[in-house]
Amino acid sequence: MTLRTLAAVALLALPVAASAETVTLASDMSGATVHSATVDMSVYWTDKGDAYELTAIYASRTDAEDTGRLVMALTDGDSVSFGLPGHVGQMFTFARQGDAVNVVADASAPALVAMN
Repeated sequence: MTLRTLAAVALLALPVAASAETVTLASDMSGATVHSATVDMSVYWTDKGDAYELTAIYASRTDAEDTGRLVMALTDGDSVSFGLPGHVGQMFTFARQGDAVNVVADASAPALVAMN
């Protein structure tokens, strides 16, 4: 093997970093935007007593018609993960811990198929 071939094999053997972005929303009405490979999602939460109401508004980077709004209630310790239709491999996780909500956009999620 040549030195060039050895270098190429060594480069391919390196672990690939996960492509994920995380934001933490630490106060009522604080907002942020997370980005995945194909979607931008703006998020904020409001205090509704026992639960935080999280609102997420997303838009596709490639299709101006592909937009949506999600609203969910999160109590302390709740966590939910899901993908969006038409965005294979994109996973979003919303988790509340105490007075903060973490939002993760993960573009390296495997494609899963659910069948009934």
